[in-house]
Amino acid sequence: MHPEVPQNELPISDVLNLDSQVSDMEMLGNIVEEIIQSGHSVSNKAIIAKLVHKIETEANTAFQEKYRTLLDLVVYKTQDDFLI
Repeated sequence: MHPEVPQNELPISDVLNLDSQVSDMEMLGNIVEEIIQSGHSVSNKAIIAKLVHKIETEANTAFQEKYRTLLDLVVYKTQDDFLI
């Protein structure tokens, strides 16, 4: 018999997924900050262009994958889906 996991506790996979989402949001915040510092307006188009540039110029494959994940997030979510 396996002991039941209390309903208010998340499985470790969910906890790890939440950690990666925070990391993704931090990276997205850095992208937005770079756009602002360059003097451009922040828009989905500007974020997408910056992410594509990062993917093309990043040598680290782990970071490339994170940028691809962020690009998917920005492209496939509408503005109403974000609470930033």
